[in-house]
Amino acid sequence: MHQYTSIRVKLETKRLLDRVRAVLEARLGRRLDYDSLIRLLAEERLGREERRPELLLELFKRPVAGHDTDEALRLLRGERARDERL
Repeated sequence: MHQYTSIRVKLETKRLLDRVRAVLEARLGRRLDYDSLIRLLAEERLGREERRPELLLELFKRPVAGHDTDEALRLLRGERARDERL
């Protein structure tokens, strides 16, 4: 059985979460509760920290013999697009 807790947020923050939830529900095609919403947002943020797109940018700026800078640029653009969605 899952354990739950209550989190107090300002009404303004709840309205913001509702707007984000509507966008994500439309994108995912399913309903989200607040637990799922907060988990998705937190995991996305942690994932962004782990991907470190600035390293891809550095690779693109200074190509190294034998490495595909076009692939690095494609990955960097993908990371930027993911950042802009949230």
